[in-house]
Amino acid sequence: MIPPAPRPCPVCASLERRIVHRQRFVDGPLGDGYDVVACTQCGTGFADGVPSQEEMDRYYSEQSKYTYASTQGRESPWDFGRFETIVGQVAPHLKSPSARILDIGCATGGLLSVFRRHGFTNVIGADPSPACAEAAGRLHGLNVRVATFAGLRDWDARFDLVLMVGVLEHLLRAGEAARIASELLAPGGFLYCAVPDVEGLALCPNAPYQQFSVEHVNFFSMRSLDRLMGSCGMAPVGSWRSTVEWRGGVMEPIVAGLYARGPAAAPSYDDVTLPALERYVAASREGDTVILATIESFVRSREAILVWGAGSLARRLLATTELAKANIVAFVDSNPHLTGRSLAGRPILGPEQIAGRKEPILICSYAFEKEIAEVIRKRYRLANRIMSFTGTNPR
Repeated sequence: MIPPAPRPCPVCASLERRIVHRQRFVDGPLGDGYDVVACTQCGTGFADGVPSQEEMDRYYSEQSKYTYASTQGRESPWDFGRFETIVGQVAPHLKSPSARILDIGCATGGLLSVFRRHGFTNVIGADPSPACAEAAGRLHGLNVRVATFAGLRDWDARFDLVLMVGVLEHLLRAGEAARIASELLAPGGFLYCAVPDVEGLALCPNAPYQQFSVEHVNFFSMRSLDRLMGSCGMAPVGSWRSTVEWRGGVMEPIVAGLYARGPAAAPSYDDVTLPALERYVAASREGDTVILATIESFVRSREAILVWGAGSLARRLLATTELAKANIVAFVDSNPHLTGRSLAGRPILGPEQIAGRKEPILICSYAFEKEIAEVIRKRYRLANRIMSFTGTNPR
């Protein structure tokens, strides 16, 4: 297999970079891993050695986890808390409740539903996943069109506000996407972007290396986000750095900016991303010690187990630890795009397929640990012993 060509920096297009970390996966849907690098010309952090944007678009269309299959597409209370914050940041800048609002990468439409709850009725979404579009219509009565950024080029409509929340970190051609989004603005319109904040990653313990997932290919600071938007002729109107509750007890650092057409400040070198990435790698290495001890105990005992979760964490651990040597009889996942496949030679089963099985269940997720435990007990009424990598024993 021919390795991918070096990826240009998504902000300045330079090919000069410094490698910070090598991230590896087993049976990754977008390859077996990548290098986390920092551009030596502008300082931006990104993933190098990843598939093409066309392959990534196909993945989001066919295998998106943002359909929230375990809850039939319904967002969580924590999601709606974040959505309320976004509306509070943006709404004061909109002149009228009739403002035309587009949410690109809207998933199942929760953010647009909150805008509508606050009186903004002229809303529409775009998402590459047909399942997400269907769920948005079913749950919220929203009009969501199935589209990638390539398809958005052909839209004639123009908007007073374009939203990209949790989008730019997933795109190889982030600059091109930002330009397309900015071209969808009506005169006087605003573009709002929110992404994980690389400066805060080490301060928000989650699953180790989780920000280097199978999907995240850009790692933004406020400086690199502003520089990216400046390259599209967009100047900051407002900016926010915050820490939000992603799931119960799991915190996520977020950097967000509201932009409008205008002269941007001269770009400055991003000198915060490289040390932030190095701090995150060190924190992740330390956080892995508990996981490694747990895996060692499973390998040593040879006890047959079911592993609930076939996503980034499981695939990384299979590639970088002794997890594959544990007596895993099957993986379990509620994502219908994964069930029926295999991972490391074991089948991936749907939750309904393990009824009556007695093996203990190891939850292979940090952010969704409590929710998965509740689904196991209350929705599927399974009595299996539940274990986790966090050192807790969720009921």
